[in-house]
Amino acid sequence: MRAFLVLLHRYIGLATAVFLLLAGLTGSVLAFNHELDEWLNPQFYEATSVGERLSPGALVDAVQTAHPKLQVWYMEYPHETGHTALLAAVPRKDPATGQPFDERNQVFYLDPVSAEQKGARYWGECCFQRENFIPFILEFHYNLTLPGNWGLLLMGLVAIAWVIDCFVALWLTLPRGKPFWKKWATAWKVKGGHAYRLNFDLHRAGGLWLWLLLLPIAVSSVAMNLPSQVFKPAVSLFSPIEPSVYEARGRMPADQLGTTQLSYQQAYERALQEGERLGLTAAIGELYYSFEYNFYGAGFGQHDTDAHGKSWLFFHGTDGRLLGQEIAGQGTLGEQFYRLQLPIHGGRIIGVTGQVMIAVLGVLIAGLSGTGVYIWWRKWQARRSSKSRRTA
Repeated sequence: MRAFLVLLHRYIGLATAVFLLLAGLTGSVLAFNHELDEWLNPQFYEATSVGERLSPGALVDAVQTAHPKLQVWYMEYPHETGHTALLAAVPRKDPATGQPFDERNQVFYLDPVSAEQKGARYWGECCFQRENFIPFILEFHYNLTLPGNWGLLLMGLVAIAWVIDCFVALWLTLPRGKPFWKKWATAWKVKGGHAYRLNFDLHRAGGLWLWLLLLPIAVSSVAMNLPSQVFKPAVSLFSPIEPSVYEARGRMPADQLGTTQLSYQQAYERALQEGERLGLTAAIGELYYSFEYNFYGAGFGQHDTDAHGKSWLFFHGTDGRLLGQEIAGQGTLGEQFYRLQLPIHGGRIIGVTGQVMIAVLGVLIAGLSGTGVYIWWRKWQARRSSKSRRTA
Protein backbone atom coordinates (compact mmCIF):
# COMPACT_ATOMS: atom_id res chain seq x y z
CA MET A 1 0.00 0.00 0.00
CA ARG A 2 2.75 2.45 0.94
CA ALA A 3 4.68 1.74 -2.26
CA PHE A 4 1.56 2.56 -4.29
CA LEU A 5 1.00 5.80 -2.37
CA VAL A 6 4.65 6.80 -2.93
CA LEU A 7 4.19 6.33 -6.68
CA LEU A 8 0.87 8.17 -6.60
CA HIS A 9 2.41 11.11 -4.73
CA ARG A 10 5.38 11.18 -7.09
CA TYR A 11 3.39 11.25 -10.31
CA ILE A 12 0.64 13.57 -9.09
CA GLY A 13 3.39 15.90 -7.91
CA LEU A 14 5.21 15.78 -11.24
CA ALA A 15 2.01 16.22 -13.25
CA THR A 16 0.90 19.25 -11.25
CA ALA A 17 4.25 20.80 -10.28
CA VAL A 18 4.47 23.40 -13.04
CA PHE A 19 0.80 24.36 -12.69
CA LEU A 20 1.04 24.74 -8.91
CA LEU A 21 4.27 26.69 -9.18
CA LEU A 22 2.66 29.15 -11.60
CA ALA A 23 -0.61 29.25 -9.64
CA GLY A 24 1.28 29.83 -6.39
CA LEU A 25 3.34 32.73 -7.72
CA THR A 26 0.42 34.40 -9.51
CA GLY A 27 -1.86 33.79 -6.53
CA SER A 28 0.67 35.48 -4.29
CA VAL A 29 0.38 38.61 -6.44
CA LEU A 30 -3.41 38.40 -6.65
CA ALA A 31 -3.85 38.38 -2.87
CA PHE A 32 -3.68 42.17 -3.24
CA ASN A 33 -4.87 42.45 -6.84
CA HIS A 34 -7.22 45.42 -6.29
CA GLU A 35 -4.68 47.31 -4.24
CA LEU A 36 -1.79 46.58 -6.62
CA ASP A 37 -3.75 47.57 -9.69
CA GLU A 38 -4.74 50.89 -8.12
CA TRP A 39 -1.09 51.50 -7.17
CA LEU A 40 0.17 50.67 -10.67
CA ASN A 41 -2.56 52.57 -12.50
CA PRO A 42 -3.80 55.46 -10.36
CA GLN A 43 -5.02 57.26 -13.50
CA PHE A 44 -7.74 54.63 -13.88
CA TYR A 45 -9.11 54.98 -10.38
CA GLU A 46 -8.83 58.63 -9.37
CA ALA A 47 -11.95 60.76 -9.90
CA THR A 48 -11.67 64.49 -9.26
CA SER A 49 -15.18 65.85 -9.86
CA VAL A 50 -17.14 66.97 -6.81
CA GLY A 51 -20.88 66.61 -6.49
CA GLU A 52 -23.65 64.04 -6.60
CA ARG A 53 -22.85 60.76 -8.34
CA LEU A 54 -24.67 59.91 -11.54
CA SER A 55 -26.91 56.87 -11.49
CA PRO A 56 -25.58 53.53 -12.76
CA GLY A 57 -27.92 53.75 -15.73
CA ALA A 58 -26.53 57.15 -16.73
CA LEU A 59 -22.96 55.81 -16.64
CA VAL A 60 -23.92 52.82 -18.78
CA ASP A 61 -25.61 55.13 -21.28
CA ALA A 62 -22.50 57.33 -21.40
CA VAL A 63 -20.29 54.40 -22.42
CA GLN A 64 -22.73 52.98 -24.93
CA THR A 65 -23.32 56.38 -26.51
CA ALA A 66 -19.59 56.98 -26.91
CA HIS A 67 -19.01 53.41 -28.17
CA PRO A 68 -22.11 52.36 -30.12
CA LYS A 69 -20.63 49.02 -31.21
CA LEU A 70 -20.17 47.95 -27.58
CA GLN A 71 -22.62 47.00 -24.86
CA VAL A 72 -21.95 47.07 -21.14
CA TRP A 73 -22.33 43.77 -19.33
CA TYR A 74 -20.69 44.50 -15.94
CA MET A 75 -20.05 47.47 -13.71
CA GLU A 76 -18.51 48.30 -10.34
CA TYR A 77 -20.33 51.27 -8.84
CA PRO A 78 -18.21 53.26 -6.36
CA HIS A 79 -19.43 54.50 -3.00
CA GLU A 80 -16.18 56.05 -1.76
CA THR A 81 -15.39 59.63 -2.69
CA GLY A 82 -12.82 60.20 -5.44
CA HIS A 83 -13.08 56.72 -6.96
CA THR A 84 -14.05 55.92 -10.56
CA ALA A 85 -16.73 53.54 -11.75
CA LEU A 86 -15.61 50.49 -13.75
CA LEU A 87 -17.68 49.36 -16.73
CA ALA A 88 -16.83 46.33 -18.85
CA ALA A 89 -18.20 46.07 -22.39
CA VAL A 90 -18.34 43.46 -25.15
CA PRO A 91 -19.17 43.81 -28.87
CA ARG A 92 -22.80 44.22 -29.90
CA LYS A 93 -24.27 42.11 -32.67
CA ASP A 94 -24.26 43.75 -36.07
CA PRO A 95 -27.93 43.93 -37.18
CA ALA A 96 -26.86 43.44 -40.79
CA THR A 97 -24.98 40.18 -40.21
CA GLY A 98 -26.21 38.89 -36.86
CA GLN A 99 -22.56 38.49 -35.81
CA PRO A 100 -20.69 40.54 -33.19
CA PHE A 101 -18.93 43.66 -34.41
CA ASP A 102 -15.17 43.35 -34.86
CA GLU A 103 -14.38 44.97 -31.51
CA ARG A 104 -12.39 43.74 -28.52
CA ASN A 105 -13.64 43.51 -24.95
CA GLN A 106 -12.87 46.74 -23.16
CA VAL A 107 -12.98 48.11 -19.63
CA PHE A 108 -13.74 51.80 -19.09
CA TYR A 109 -13.15 53.94 -16.01
CA LEU A 110 -15.56 56.84 -15.59
CA ASP A 111 -15.75 59.72 -13.16
CA PRO A 112 -19.06 58.93 -11.39
CA VAL A 113 -19.98 62.62 -11.10
CA SER A 114 -19.19 63.89 -14.59
CA ALA A 115 -19.10 60.60 -16.58
CA GLU A 116 -15.72 61.72 -17.95
CA GLN A 117 -13.70 58.77 -19.20
CA LYS A 118 -10.53 58.60 -17.09
CA GLY A 119 -9.07 55.58 -18.82
CA ALA A 120 -9.72 52.39 -20.78
CA ARG A 121 -7.95 49.12 -21.48
CA TYR A 122 -8.43 45.80 -23.24
CA TRP A 123 -9.00 43.23 -20.51
CA GLY A 124 -6.56 40.33 -20.33
CA GLU A 125 -4.08 41.75 -22.84
CA CYS A 126 -0.56 40.34 -22.58
CA CYS A 127 1.46 40.91 -20.55
CA PHE A 128 3.64 43.02 -18.25
CA GLN A 129 2.90 46.68 -19.00
CA ARG A 130 1.55 48.52 -15.98
CA GLU A 131 -1.99 48.71 -17.33
CA ASN A 132 -2.06 45.03 -18.39
CA PHE A 133 -0.16 43.34 -15.58
CA ILE A 134 -2.88 42.59 -13.00
CA PRO A 135 -5.67 41.72 -15.50
CA PHE A 136 -3.31 39.38 -17.34
CA ILE A 137 -2.11 37.71 -14.13
CA LEU A 138 -5.75 37.32 -13.03
CA GLU A 139 -6.73 35.61 -16.29
CA PHE A 140 -3.59 33.47 -16.29
CA HIS A 141 -4.13 32.34 -12.69
CA TYR A 142 -7.65 31.09 -13.35
CA ASN A 143 -7.50 29.69 -16.87
CA LEU A 144 -3.92 30.02 -18.19
CA THR A 145 -5.45 32.37 -20.82
CA LEU A 146 -6.51 29.30 -22.81
CA PRO A 147 -9.54 29.74 -25.12
CA GLY A 148 -13.04 28.71 -24.12
CA ASN A 149 -13.34 26.68 -20.93
CA TRP A 150 -10.21 24.61 -21.52
CA GLY A 151 -8.17 26.55 -18.98
CA LEU A 152 -10.83 26.26 -16.28
CA LEU A 153 -11.17 22.53 -16.92
CA LEU A 154 -7.42 21.96 -16.84
CA MET A 155 -6.89 23.94 -13.64
CA GLY A 156 -9.93 22.24 -12.12
CA LEU A 157 -8.39 18.81 -12.78
CA VAL A 158 -5.12 20.02 -11.28
CA ALA A 159 -7.04 21.20 -8.21
CA ILE A 160 -8.73 17.80 -7.80
CA ALA A 161 -5.35 16.07 -8.04
CA TRP A 162 -3.98 18.54 -5.48
CA VAL A 163 -6.78 17.74 -3.00
CA ILE A 164 -6.09 14.01 -3.36
CA ASP A 165 -2.36 14.55 -3.00
CA CYS A 166 -2.84 16.55 0.20
CA PHE A 167 -4.16 13.41 1.90
CA VAL A 168 -1.65 11.08 0.23
CA ALA A 169 1.26 13.29 1.29
CA LEU A 170 -0.03 13.47 4.87
CA TRP A 171 -0.34 9.68 5.03
CA LEU A 172 3.23 9.22 3.80
CA THR A 173 4.60 11.31 6.67
CA LEU A 174 3.08 8.94 9.23
CA PRO A 175 5.74 6.64 10.72
CA ARG A 176 5.73 2.87 10.66
CA GLY A 177 6.16 1.30 14.06
CA LYS A 178 6.28 2.73 17.55
CA PRO A 179 6.67 5.06 19.37
CA PHE A 180 4.38 6.85 16.93
CA TRP A 181 4.61 10.43 18.22
CA LYS A 182 8.35 10.37 18.75
CA LYS A 183 8.98 9.07 15.24
CA TRP A 184 6.44 11.42 13.63
CA ALA A 185 8.04 14.40 15.37
CA THR A 186 11.10 14.02 13.13
CA ALA A 187 8.92 14.63 10.05
CA TRP A 188 8.13 18.14 11.31
CA LYS A 189 11.79 19.16 11.59
CA VAL A 190 14.27 20.59 9.09
CA LYS A 191 17.63 19.15 10.08
CA GLY A 192 19.50 20.41 7.02
CA GLY A 193 22.76 18.97 5.74
CA HIS A 194 23.58 18.31 2.08
CA ALA A 195 21.33 19.64 -0.68
CA TYR A 196 19.13 16.55 -1.08
CA ARG A 197 18.53 16.17 2.66
CA LEU A 198 17.71 19.84 3.05
CA ASN A 199 15.23 19.79 0.16
CA PHE A 200 13.65 16.59 1.47
CA ASP A 201 13.20 18.05 4.95
CA LEU A 202 11.83 21.32 3.56
CA HIS A 203 9.37 19.44 1.36
CA ARG A 204 8.11 17.09 4.07
CA ALA A 205 8.10 19.48 7.03
CA GLY A 206 6.81 22.38 4.93
CA GLY A 207 3.89 20.29 3.72
CA LEU A 208 3.04 19.27 7.28
CA TRP A 209 3.23 22.74 8.82
CA LEU A 210 1.19 24.24 5.98
CA TRP A 211 -1.28 21.36 5.56
CA LEU A 212 -4.24 23.08 7.22
CA LEU A 213 -3.75 26.04 4.87
CA LEU A 214 -2.99 24.07 1.71
CA LEU A 215 -6.10 21.87 1.85
CA PRO A 216 -8.65 24.76 1.98
CA ILE A 217 -6.90 26.49 -0.92
CA ALA A 218 -6.95 23.27 -2.94
CA VAL A 219 -10.64 22.68 -2.16
CA SER A 220 -11.55 26.28 -3.02
CA SER A 221 -9.68 25.88 -6.32
CA VAL A 222 -12.00 23.01 -7.21
CA ALA A 223 -15.01 25.13 -6.24
CA MET A 224 -13.95 28.04 -8.42
CA ASN A 225 -13.01 26.02 -11.51
CA LEU A 226 -15.51 23.15 -11.46
CA PRO A 227 -18.42 24.33 -9.29
CA SER A 228 -21.36 22.61 -10.98
CA GLN A 229 -19.37 19.69 -12.38
CA VAL A 230 -17.62 18.54 -9.19
CA PHE A 231 -17.80 20.75 -6.11
CA LYS A 232 -21.55 21.19 -5.68
CA PRO A 233 -22.43 17.53 -6.38
CA ALA A 234 -19.80 16.42 -3.86
CA VAL A 235 -20.96 18.83 -1.15
CA SER A 236 -24.62 17.98 -1.87
CA LEU A 237 -23.95 14.45 -0.63
CA PHE A 238 -23.82 16.00 2.85
CA SER A 239 -25.96 19.15 2.50
CA PRO A 240 -28.08 20.24 -0.48
CA ILE A 241 -27.07 23.14 -2.74
CA GLU A 242 -29.70 24.63 -5.01
CA PRO A 243 -28.60 25.30 -8.61
CA SER A 244 -27.55 28.89 -9.18
CA VAL A 245 -29.68 31.16 -11.37
CA TYR A 246 -27.02 30.84 -14.05
CA GLU A 247 -27.17 27.03 -13.91
CA ALA A 248 -30.98 26.90 -13.75
CA ARG A 249 -31.49 29.22 -16.72
CA GLY A 250 -28.77 27.45 -18.64
CA ARG A 251 -30.97 24.35 -18.64
CA MET A 252 -33.97 26.21 -20.04
CA PRO A 253 -34.85 26.32 -23.77
CA ALA A 254 -33.77 29.60 -25.37
CA ASP A 255 -37.33 30.55 -26.30
CA GLN A 256 -38.32 30.52 -22.61
CA LEU A 257 -35.64 32.96 -21.45
CA GLY A 258 -37.48 36.07 -22.69
CA THR A 259 -36.06 39.23 -24.20
CA THR A 260 -34.22 42.18 -22.67
CA GLN A 261 -36.60 44.88 -21.51
CA LEU A 262 -35.23 45.87 -18.12
CA SER A 263 -32.55 48.57 -18.18
CA TYR A 264 -29.52 48.73 -15.90
CA GLN A 265 -31.10 51.56 -13.96
CA GLN A 266 -34.34 49.64 -13.46
CA ALA A 267 -32.40 46.56 -12.34
CA TYR A 268 -30.42 48.71 -9.90
CA GLU A 269 -33.62 50.18 -8.44
CA ARG A 270 -35.20 46.73 -8.14
CA ALA A 271 -32.08 45.56 -6.29
CA LEU A 272 -32.32 48.52 -3.91
CA GLN A 273 -35.96 47.66 -3.15
CA GLU A 274 -35.36 43.96 -2.60
CA GLY A 275 -32.18 44.60 -0.64
CA GLU A 276 -34.05 46.88 1.74
CA ARG A 277 -36.83 44.32 2.11
CA LEU A 278 -34.32 41.58 2.89
CA GLY A 279 -32.36 43.73 5.34
CA LEU A 280 -29.16 43.97 3.29
CA THR A 281 -27.25 46.96 4.65
CA ALA A 282 -24.18 46.98 2.35
CA ALA A 283 -24.33 49.23 -0.70
CA ILE A 284 -24.61 47.71 -4.18
CA GLY A 285 -21.06 47.50 -5.46
CA GLU A 286 -21.49 45.31 -8.55
CA LEU A 287 -24.14 44.94 -11.24
CA TYR A 288 -24.00 42.69 -14.29
CA TYR A 289 -26.27 41.43 -17.04
CA SER A 290 -26.18 37.96 -18.63
CA PHE A 291 -26.93 38.43 -22.33
CA GLU A 292 -26.96 34.66 -22.76
CA TYR A 293 -29.59 33.93 -20.10
CA ASN A 294 -31.40 37.28 -19.74
CA PHE A 295 -30.96 38.11 -16.06
CA TYR A 296 -29.31 40.76 -13.90
CA GLY A 297 -27.15 40.12 -10.84
CA ALA A 298 -26.59 42.72 -8.11
CA GLY A 299 -23.81 42.27 -5.55
CA PHE A 300 -23.94 44.01 -2.16
CA GLY A 301 -20.52 45.04 -0.82
CA GLN A 302 -17.04 45.60 -2.20
CA HIS A 303 -14.39 43.04 -3.21
CA ASP A 304 -15.68 40.18 -1.01
CA THR A 305 -14.50 41.83 2.18
CA ASP A 306 -17.32 40.27 4.19
CA ALA A 307 -16.18 37.18 6.08
CA HIS A 308 -19.16 35.21 4.70
CA GLY A 309 -18.76 36.43 1.14
CA LYS A 310 -20.87 38.88 -0.82
CA SER A 311 -24.68 38.79 -1.02
CA TRP A 312 -26.28 38.64 -4.47
CA LEU A 313 -29.79 39.15 -5.86
CA PHE A 314 -30.86 38.08 -9.36
CA PHE A 315 -33.65 39.57 -11.49
CA HIS A 316 -35.40 38.56 -14.71
CA GLY A 317 -34.26 40.74 -17.60
CA THR A 318 -37.78 41.01 -19.02
CA ASP A 319 -40.08 41.84 -16.12
CA GLY A 320 -37.65 42.38 -13.22
CA ARG A 321 -39.03 39.68 -10.97
CA LEU A 322 -36.70 38.20 -8.36
CA LEU A 323 -35.25 34.94 -9.69
CA GLY A 324 -33.00 34.02 -6.81
CA GLN A 325 -30.87 35.19 -3.93
CA GLU A 326 -27.55 34.20 -2.40
CA ILE A 327 -27.39 35.89 1.00
CA ALA A 328 -24.12 35.68 2.91
CA GLY A 329 -24.50 33.53 6.02
CA GLN A 330 -27.88 32.15 4.94
CA GLY A 331 -29.05 28.98 3.21
CA THR A 332 -28.16 25.36 3.83
CA LEU A 333 -24.80 24.45 5.31
CA GLY A 334 -23.71 23.32 1.86
CA GLU A 335 -24.67 26.67 0.30
CA GLN A 336 -22.91 28.63 3.03
CA PHE A 337 -19.81 26.48 2.61
CA TYR A 338 -19.81 27.07 -1.13
CA ARG A 339 -20.10 30.85 -0.74
CA LEU A 340 -17.13 30.86 1.61
CA GLN A 341 -14.78 29.50 -1.05
CA LEU A 342 -14.00 32.79 -2.80
CA PRO A 343 -13.19 34.70 0.43
CA ILE A 344 -11.09 31.71 1.55
CA HIS A 345 -9.19 31.52 -1.71
CA GLY A 346 -8.26 35.19 -1.66
CA GLY A 347 -7.67 35.34 2.11
CA ARG A 348 -10.18 38.16 2.52
CA ILE A 349 -12.21 36.00 4.90
CA ILE A 350 -10.00 37.37 7.70
CA GLY A 351 -9.18 40.73 6.14
CA VAL A 352 -5.69 42.04 5.50
CA THR A 353 -4.14 39.34 7.70
CA GLY A 354 -5.63 36.71 5.42
CA GLN A 355 -4.39 38.49 2.32
CA VAL A 356 -0.85 38.55 3.72
CA MET A 357 -1.10 34.85 4.55
CA ILE A 358 -2.23 34.03 1.00
CA ALA A 359 0.58 36.15 -0.48
CA VAL A 360 3.18 34.26 1.57
CA LEU A 361 1.48 30.89 1.03
CA GLY A 362 1.60 31.32 -2.75
CA VAL A 363 5.39 31.60 -2.65
CA LEU A 364 5.62 28.60 -0.31
CA ILE A 365 3.41 26.51 -2.64
CA ALA A 366 5.82 27.30 -5.46
CA GLY A 367 8.68 26.29 -3.17
CA LEU A 368 7.05 22.96 -2.29
CA SER A 369 6.59 22.23 -5.99
CA GLY A 370 10.23 23.08 -6.68
CA THR A 371 11.59 20.93 -3.85
CA GLY A 372 9.38 18.04 -4.93
CA VAL A 373 10.76 18.14 -8.48
CA TYR A 374 14.33 18.37 -7.13
CA ILE A 375 13.79 15.30 -4.93
CA TRP A 376 12.45 13.32 -7.89
CA TRP A 377 15.34 14.44 -10.11
CA ARG A 378 17.96 13.37 -7.58
CA LYS A 379 16.30 9.98 -7.09
CA TRP A 380 16.00 9.53 -10.84
CA GLN A 381 19.71 10.28 -11.22
CA ALA A 382 20.52 7.78 -8.49
CA ARG A 383 18.38 5.06 -10.12
CA ARG A 384 19.98 5.71 -13.51
CA SER A 385 23.50 5.53 -12.04
CA SER A 386 22.66 2.31 -10.21
CA LYS A 387 21.27 0.77 -13.40
CA SER A 388 24.41 1.76 -15.33
CA ARG A 389 26.65 0.16 -12.70
CA ARG A 390 24.64 -3.07 -12.76
CA THR A 391 24.82 -3.18 -16.55
CA ALA A 392 28.58 -2.62 -16.48
